[in-house]
Amino acid sequence: MKIVGMNWVELPAGKYSVRTGAHKISNCQIECQIHYREIISHAPEGEWAKIAPLRILSFDIECAGRPGIFPEASVDPVIQIANVVTTYGSSKPFIRNVFTIDSCAQIVGAQVLEHPTQESLLLAWKEFLLQVDPDVMIGYNIANFDLPYLIDRAHAVKLDDQFPFLGRITRNKSTVRNTTFASKAFGQRDSKETFIDGRLQLDMLQVMQRDYKLRSYSLNAVCSQNCIMGLLSHDDGWLFIV
Repeated sequence: MKIVGMNWVELPAGKYSVRTGAHKISNCQIECQIHYREIISHAPEGEWAKIAPLRILSFDIECAGRPGIFPEASVDPVIQIANVVTTYGSSKPFIRNVFTIDSCAQIVGAQVLEHPTQESLLLAWKEFLLQVDPDVMIGYNIANFDLPYLIDRAHAVKLDDQFPFLGRITRNKSTVRNTTFASKAFGQRDSKETFIDGRLQLDMLQVMQRDYKLRSYSLNAVCSQNCIMGLLSHDDGWLFIV
């Protein structure tokens, strides 16, 4: 049908039906049923070359690690998840918030959402994700850390049947698997892949490793090289990637 990544498709009037209620199988805002031969795929040219107003979620998690030990999801809780939501083409985000365990000082320009337990924080963030319904999820090292950690932490606190349904297909659980990427230019890199139906993931750490040769790829080192535009670090130590 000549459909390519991120191009526009058209459903002709009278050729599709809209699914509602119990007939829906997804979390999509609009769900339609149509025979695939009726779909019109527009080549990305002229007026169809414009990028859709994609909804972008940028997020970062913080964990309460033990002194001298890298955080482990089976033991160490997620104490904070900071989020910024923007629409592609807009100069300002329309959501800035941070989910925290227990109390937290107010943060200028952001909504602070306090939760008494780890379980309530994780479930509230999952519902927030489904309501925001992002097309793209962005972060720094979210592939190897943030997303796998959230899913593993949910497993540790026995939320397997509630939390890891982060995609747009209602019945599909988000899972993590180990992957390996190898090429002559970049060598071999071991990574993780999290399956989240209908949401594109963009890990800025992987972008930096692909596009720049640096001695260190820590966030501080990358920022010192002026490689990333649009990184806003907050005085309280958490990060927006917009």
